[in-house]
Amino acid sequence: MDKFIKALKFLDSNPHIENIDESTPNIDVTIIKQLYDHQLIDVIDCSSKSGLSFLEPRINLNGYEWLQAQKNTNKLGDNEDIVDVKPNFMGVGLNVNALFRRIRNRNK
Repeated sequence: MDKFIKALKFLDSNPHIENIDESTPNIDVTIIKQLYDHQLIDVIDCSSKSGLSFLEPRINLNGYEWLQAQKNTNKLGDNEDIVDVKPNFMGVGLNVNALFRRIRNRNK
């Protein structure tokens, strides 16, 4: 998954790149093929029996939406508790997770 994110960020930060083939540094051409197959980028496929080659690779709207969804997933995962501990006695509860976070932040 990280390879897809890296490739999409590369294309987003390099909008004027003209072609990507097997000799292109910093990017794996097979990842570009997979992104194209999943319709996350727009390219002109110039591949042949000798190897993969793509002209005018551009991230498209689907790619931007997928990239944004990955960012949102990572943000939610950082703050999400794996185990939710809330002991309750006769309607009165204690959120142990919040207590632990407060103690931990006070010590920083």
